[in-house]
Amino acid sequence: METDPTEHEPGESGTAPPDHGPDPDPGFYGRALERMPWWIALVTAIALPFVWWRMGAIGAASFGVGAIGGYWNYVGVCRIADRLSQTVAQTGRAPRGGPRGFLRLLFIVVAAFVIIRFTHIHLAAAFLGLFTPVAAVMVEILYELGSRK
Repeated sequence: METDPTEHEPGESGTAPPDHGPDPDPGFYGRALERMPWWIALVTAIALPFVWWRMGAIGAASFGVGAIGGYWNYVGVCRIADRLSQTVAQTGRAPRGGPRGFLRLLFIVVAAFVIIRFTHIHLAAAFLGLFTPVAAVMVEILYELGSRK
């Protein structure tokens, strides 16, 4: 018996992906995103004494500034992702990039250059602070794994 060459086994290319049904917990991501600022604050509060002990007051201040910058970046990324998803849902296509986004990026680059060049910031501590949202995501993952029934 010959098989039709256009037929595919389930999961092979050319077939629709399997339908896994509705999301069992549609509020999962919303709750996780709401907890993230608290995790960022917790990670910062736990790490700050160690940074102060190892890098001194300038290092601790630089870490704090970096953590604030990391939080602002997290909030900005959330806003951009929300606006982008709303735009795609309404129009069916992604928006074009414009001069406003480029000017915003240029301003951030110039501000970072001025801060690094003309202040006595502890660069390693500031970068550690910028990574507090990454550590907060790891804490959120551990929280979710630990709270599963």
